[in-house]
Amino acid sequence: MSLNGQIKQTIQYNKQNEPLFSNPQLVTENINGDICVVDDYSAVVVVDKGGQFRFKYPESGKSTHTIDDCYGIVCDKLGYILISDYRNNRIHQIDSDGKFVQFVLTEQHGIRYPRGLSIDDKGQLWVCNNDSFEVRVYKYRS
Repeated sequence: MSLNGQIKQTIQYNKQNEPLFSNPQLVTENINGDICVVDDYSAVVVVDKGGQFRFKYPESGKSTHTIDDCYGIVCDKLGYILISDYRNNRIHQIDSDGKFVQFVLTEQHGIRYPRGLSIDDKGQLWVCNNDSFEVRVYKYRS
């Protein structure tokens, strides 16, 4: 949307005029200008800045990783996408092409029902930990 309230772009359908999202919840932009959308709390759909579909994570039937209630997404300065996985008590890290890299944090790190995520200019990862009603700060990148 422009500063005067004019809609600049709507992202809704792929090239085949099929809906890209079933229930979009959260949105962020990565370093490449891609738009990363949490859809129906269970997947991330990424489109390029022109609105063209790039990938979905996890990809149905092709990934061993699942997301069970995502309430947080953030992109770092290297192009990685971090996704909170609320019911599985972990933070996924995927690359800018949708490939799983690692679980950045898990229950062994004190993560219980993670929700909101943020990365500050010092490279610290902020996690809203719903189980303990607190915000925790982790060293992520320097």
